[in-house]
Amino acid sequence: MAQAAEATIAGDWYEEAVYGGYRTISISHFRSDGTFAVEFRKCLVQGELDNTDTGHYTYENGRLRMITEARDGIWTLDIEDYQTASNDGRAWIYKSVSGPAVERYGHIVFKDIRVTPSSKVPSCDLSS
Repeated sequence: MAQAAEATIAGDWYEEAVYGGYRTISISHFRSDGTFAVEFRKCLVQGELDNTDTGHYTYENGRLRMITEARDGIWTLDIEDYQTASNDGRAWIYKSVSGPAVERYGHIVFKDIRVTPSSKVPSCDLSS
């Protein structure tokens, strides 16, 4: 029996997760050329903290490797690995499996929803 084609992650994804004690909202842009940009908004007690990570990614057999090469335009190097649990093209569930974030926060399950390329990260008080 032939295996169903794996849904692509190329495109734009909305996510909310809690780690490090803070709710974080993000919009990820995975381009078909293997580059990405992720806009993050960390919801603080008073205000918000924004940053954007950019770099390259690979995705094969449900395994995502993100190599962050810049944070807010300043060079950095951060390699994170994730394993997909499910992806129907509209909803994508995956788990962090290795990298500095796993060492800091433990394994986190992310639940992303596909959005349009023009989607913007909402204000912390508007998304709850």
